[in-house]
Amino acid sequence: MKKPAAFIGIDLGTSGCRSIAIDKSGDMIATTRLALADYDNTRQDPLLHWQTVHRCLHQLIIKCRDAYQIESIAVAATSGSVLLTDASGAPLTAISMYHHSVAEQAANIAQYAPDISGAHGAQSGLAKTLDLLQQTQNMPKRQLLHQADWISFNLGAPLGISDENNALKSAYDPIQRQWPDWINDLLNPAILPKVVSPGTIIGTLSAELTREFKLTHSPALIAGTTDSIAALIATGASQVGDAVTSLGSTLVLKLISDSPIFLPKQGVYSHRLGKHWLVGGASNTGGAVLAHYFSPQEIESLSQQINLKHTPPPYYPLLKPGERFPIYEPNKSPALSPRPDSDSLFLHGLLSSIARIEAEGYQTLIQAGASPLKQINTVGGGANNPIWQTIRQQHHTIPITIATQTEAAYGAAKLAMKGVDN
Repeated sequence: MKKPAAFIGIDLGTSGCRSIAIDKSGDMIATTRLALADYDNTRQDPLLHWQTVHRCLHQLIIKCRDAYQIESIAVAATSGSVLLTDASGAPLTAISMYHHSVAEQAANIAQYAPDISGAHGAQSGLAKTLDLLQQTQNMPKRQLLHQADWISFNLGAPLGISDENNALKSAYDPIQRQWPDWINDLLNPAILPKVVSPGTIIGTLSAELTREFKLTHSPALIAGTTDSIAALIATGASQVGDAVTSLGSTLVLKLISDSPIFLPKQGVYSHRLGKHWLVGGASNTGGAVLAHYFSPQEIESLSQQINLKHTPPPYYPLLKPGERFPIYEPNKSPALSPRPDSDSLFLHGLLSSIARIEAEGYQTLIQAGASPLKQINTVGGGANNPIWQTIRQQHHTIPITIATQTEAAYGAAKLAMKGVDN
């Protein structure tokens, strides 16, 4: 009797690795998690990353291989994290992580890259790639890999294959679906990986790992995506008009659209997502402002005291000057006064103001050409506040729901299943 199918997603995030196996219905079969030892560093050891993923995946497979046949594996990882290897795949550099800044190379890129390119900025994948090339100029033939590419290679994929989402910040053109010609003025294009759509079959688990994991066949390896896009896939958002609001330290909006939008000054870029586009923007407001004034326990208690019939004071909650989205004002000052005597009214004003900025953000995207909103899924710590949910609904005529799944590893598992279903 044939075993039921299982699909595995791996998320190599900021502080560790998580892997999740799901069945054909999307139900979770098993999960494992391991921490990364050097997660605070901006340059990290690629071998340590692979060893962590290897152990995490092995533990997961032990939990499900007897009852399930593992059909496919996909990897999600941090956006803009890159390394260089030699022609055999041996690392020549550390992984230059997503939060590493290289201002000198960013200024160089600005002379060549068009405004809408995702390669702008001191933390772009291309800026870090140029920095790594400078460090290794006397070394043999070099190959650029993103963090997810590195893991897929170690699992058994050919060297030098990436996906359209991870490659965006390294200058890949998602509209023309190719590396742009202008990049040839900055580097030898021979180092660039081949780029495929997320969900594409790129190989199979290596024979060595198949034996080690005691599997009867080699699962397919599926091109993955970035961790943030995998988290969106996890929510179930998949249709034009579906959106996801992340109520974390900052306010992050993502909307599935028929058309791409590029507002580079406001940090708005578009990723391909299947046949559609994922348009995103991030405000500097969010939960970090709430945490500056109140503890989590105080927020919970004061939220229950909010009278929704009262008109709250209007604010623009920022911790320091500067806003990027939905308006671009680098010197915009925080507006947090007058503060009423009532803490619950002050919190009401903060929550309502962030909700207003969320609504203005989606309106900005739509006015720029994105598809109209149909529904909003909510993720992040703020999603657990029912009063805030009610306040946000006051600013929208479309339904706002709380996502039941938000893990990037779960989204990667769904991508793994889609890859072999196509």
